[in-house]
Amino acid sequence: MPVHHSTSKIIERVVTSVAAMALAFAMLGSTALAAPPVVREHITSSGAGAGNNVCVGNLCTATSVFVIVNSPTGPAQACLDITRYDSTVFAPLGYETGCALLAEGGFSIDTKGLAGAALSPIDITLQAFTCDTAGCVPTGTTRVARVSATYTGVGVVNTFRANSKSTFGGCTMYFVGKGSSREATAALIIGTESLDALASLFTSTQKTKVVCH
Repeated sequence: MPVHHSTSKIIERVVTSVAAMALAFAMLGSTALAAPPVVREHITSSGAGAGNNVCVGNLCTATSVFVIVNSPTGPAQACLDITRYDSTVFAPLGYETGCALLAEGGFSIDTKGLAGAALSPIDITLQAFTCDTAGCVPTGTTRVARVSATYTGVGVVNTFRANSKSTFGGCTMYFVGKGSSREATAALIIGTESLDALASLFTSTQKTKVVCH
């Protein structure tokens, strides 16, 4: 099936990751006897997503690259997904997927205007899967793909904000997230292949506070 990295999907992936970390803090606060009554966390995130889709007849290949950097703690990684599918029935035939940790300075982005970004060459080990009507299973084979990308922001900069309050046992978690995103174009290099892609750039800050009673 085609892979499209729209702005909403990028935001959803970031918010899901942050929410999972916040839940871990809440669970820690509710179970550890020596835990402090208030736990705070402040994370700054930035990244990019890009997708390319090409078909030869009814056989299609969707390639996507996703990069995320969370500060002051990880993850800081680049991920590559390559999905092959039959466009007549939108059935997956197989895919490869993998992620690799970024070296310091391996990804740069204009966090103010989201005018552009760059992913330095990085080797990503891909796990292969085959698919049929029963589902997808790993083949046990791997390969290393060298990936790099340059991104150029287009269109307007959009802003977003999210707030939530949740209760876990004897603890209450407060979450505030805000940031900006921008549609972009990308030039991807996967091994020796060059691909043009639609992309998104984003930056955000997330604050969580867990109060245990």
